Amino acid sequence: MSETASQTNLQFEYDKLYKTNKELIDSIYYAESVQQGVLPNARHFKRIFDQHLILYKPQGIVGGDLYWIGQKGKVKYFAVGDCTGHGISGAMLSVLALSFLNYIVLGKDFESVGQILQELDKKWIETFHQGSEHGYNNDWLEIGICSINEETNELQYAGAFNKLVCINKDGELTEIAGNKYPIGGWQLEKNRVYTTHVLPIEKGTMLYLNSDGFKDQFGFLSKKRFSNKRFKDLLLQSFHLSIEEQKEKIEYEFNCWKGIEEQTDDMCVLGIRI
Repeated sequence: MSETASQTNLQFEYDKLYKTNKELIDSIYYAESVQQGVLPNARHFKRIFDQHLILYKPQGIVGGDLYWIGQKGKVKYFAVGDCTGHGISGAMLSVLALSFLNYIVLGKDFESVGQILQELDKKWIETFHQGSEHGYNNDWLEIGICSINEETNELQYAGAFNKLVCINKDGELTEIAGNKYPIGGWQLEKNRVYTTHVLPIEKGTMLYLNSDGFKDQFGFLSKKRFSNKRFKDLLLQSFHLSIEEQKEKIEYEFNCWKGIEEQTDDMCVLGIRI
């Protein structure tokens, strides 16, 4: 093959690769617009939880973390989830989880958020045909969900590999752990039940749900994870600030810790002030 023919062939392969890569990147950006379209926007938050902060940073253009809010009668709901995987695969699972939450919470009647997670687990398993002739699928969802009854001032929380942090106006922090199994995944338990934690809440209390992305982020200088303890300390340092100042401080600490280190995972933090 002549040098000219070789260069022509190389240019052809380059152009083909460039076109394929551009189509892939364009598809991912389109997926981002779809994912952003199904996540709650500012108008939804203003109607249900005006006093809120949300930090949402996918590891890539799209990711598997999600946040969700809803209201049914006098009861308000909010949730944060973390699906297996990153990128397109994680984003597709997050959109599925959001659609399930809308269907289950707003379309059905349950007395507790634990029952909501049980129904979510059931729908997740049915979707992926786990244990059936279609084969076994190990995709799962880690999630925490809360409900607030405006008439009784009662808070309900249930979690699947997730924790809720509550800080009252006096600075007393309470961490409530969910069950140690996810939504979906390997079904090792014969009857998977999600515990509903019920507690009264006072005006001024801050409630936080988050994925593992913040706590698992490696620091540029320390080469260590941020850790759950540092995260709770950061919330204690921030809870008394305005919602806007809290968000700025939490985001600043994340960026300072990460530095030029690559982002370890998708990251989502949702704070609600009662």
